[in-house]
Amino acid sequence: MRHQDGYRLVTDPAAAVRDLFDGRIDLDPCSNSHEAPNVPALVHFTREDDGLTREWSGRVYLNLPYGKGIGPWIEKVREEHEAGRVTAAVVLVKAATDTRWFRVLSERYPRCEVAGRPKFSGCKAPAPFPSVLFYLGDEVQRFADVFARFGVLVAPMPAAPGPEEVPA
Repeated sequence: MRHQDGYRLVTDPAAAVRDLFDGRIDLDPCSNSHEAPNVPALVHFTREDDGLTREWSGRVYLNLPYGKGIGPWIEKVREEHEAGRVTAAVVLVKAATDTRWFRVLSERYPRCEVAGRPKFSGCKAPAPFPSVLFYLGDEVQRFADVFARFGVLVAPMPAAPGPEEVPA
């Protein structure tokens, strides 16, 4: 299905993540279930498992719980990636550009600003807010190739030097 100037409607983000990760998602740290998970990952952490207290590894798809507790999840994925345990991650979040947690990722990692509102399999209505998919990993061009069909791709750029930083 095409919409918004030719972009595709996101109906199954996990399918695109599997495409990016050569068919294998190693970890879903915010899974809905061990028995019938929405994301076909090798390992699932549910609310009862408390993924924030566990070590993460491999290729991660993080569709985190929304609400006031987003910040710790963002810090966790960043820390696990920067420590080298998470080799690549896709993080689906609300496009809350005015938040500190959003800037933690937007200042360091490329993203796809999803055109329109994602509609997830099994749901009649789309998400009630705009979404962004961040990529933490080394295969940025592959991320761009897979996710460009869903929206505008944005990469962080270094800030221009201020007057005190310009060499004399």
